Amino acid sequence: MKKLVITSCIFYVTFLNAANITAERVNNDVYLLKIIGQIFEDDGRKFKDLSQNIKRAVVVLDSPGGSVLGGLEIGRSIKNNNYFTAVPNKTLCASSCALIWLAGTKRFAEDDSFIGFHAAYVYKNGKPVESGSGNALVGAYLNQIGLTDSAIIFVTNAPPEGIARLDKKLSQTYGISYSSVDDKNTEVVVRKETTKNRPEEPIEIVRKFYEALSRSDGDTAASLVTPTKRGIGPFNEKNIANFFGNMRVPLAINDIQKITETIFQVKYSYTYTKTQCIGTATVETENILGNILIKKISANC
Repeated sequence: MKKLVITSCIFYVTFLNAANITAERVNNDVYLLKIIGQIFEDDGRKFKDLSQNIKRAVVVLDSPGGSVLGGLEIGRSIKNNNYFTAVPNKTLCASSCALIWLAGTKRFAEDDSFIGFHAAYVYKNGKPVESGSGNALVGAYLNQIGLTDSAIIFVTNAPPEGIARLDKKLSQTYGISYSSVDDKNTEVVVRKETTKNRPEEPIEIVRKFYEALSRSDGDTAASLVTPTKRGIGPFNEKNIANFFGNMRVPLAINDIQKITETIFQVKYSYTYTKTQCIGTATVETENILGNILIKKISANC
């Protein structure tokens, strides 16, 4: 069987309000659609517009997650078009990205691909949707894309704290089938190659995190947190929305200073009730498979 070999060279581009979604023709009728970076609510529409005239495609995913609604809309487009999905080797695809990956008519991944599921907190127009309604939206989506009952149970029971990482054993247990990108029986090979381009600067990730807090945007803030800490305490999407969404005076960033290559000092202010917080935080970042993410924060308020 002749293979279609697709080499995915991942380019890291700074996008404040959108993932980097691109289309590249790899032969006469097959396209490579790349979704890189944080996923925002409007990305569903952008993906649909970009792919409307593309009949055959492999959607390559490299994203820490983001908007659940944006991810669900992208996933529906993938399912309706019978596209394949792939997470290359040593690549992160977490939270809403993992929900997109599930929609592939054929799914591809490797042993060192990081596909992680996290309890879904749904936001619409920047406001949290009631948890029961959010769970219903995700459950309906999983039914629409044809997952088995056991697979739906695995995904919807993903932990609110941390990440449930999918591996071969779990995929067989819960009926979430996928092929290795190196499997000799598959028609498609997707490889990730490094380029001279670098991930976003850590200071920009820190800035984006605090800007998300200022908007009480739990989806965006949580997608900038390392997977093992996601959803825990102050990194929980619902906690972020509830706390920062009820400020008398919203959080304002006053200054961000680089301490080391991975550690930054952030000065900010906000008023929750009557007393103003003049805050100073030490923020530690780390590189997870090419994604700069928040690892730890120590703050006085």
